[in-house]
Amino acid sequence: MEGNSFFRSFRPEEAEEVEKGVRVQSQFLGSHQVRRMVFDPGALIPNHRHPEDVVTLILEGKMEMTVGDETRSISAGEIFLVPANTDHKGRVLDDRVVAVSWSAMG
Repeated sequence: MEGNSFFRSFRPEEAEEVEKGVRVQSQFLGSHQVRRMVFDPGALIPNHRHPEDVVTLILEGKMEMTVGDETRSISAGEIFLVPANTDHKGRVLDDRVVAVSWSAMG
């Protein structure tokens, strides 16, 4: 790891647009991955899955998420879990959404 392994920063210029209107930044801390995500109004998160559990905290905005066969509207201050290998998708409602997610990597 670069520099001190205990501290990291998210820099807006390092965000990667992974889908139209979806920008993601990732940091690895030990065996954990932390992501900061910014979603533009109306952005769609296509159905996908990943091999690890992911916990997400919504910091700003409101979106609709489907995890498995359950769909909910979630907003700032709410948290949700996507279990490993579970299909999930989402869509941003009116305003931009800012969220942070984290997962253990192995």
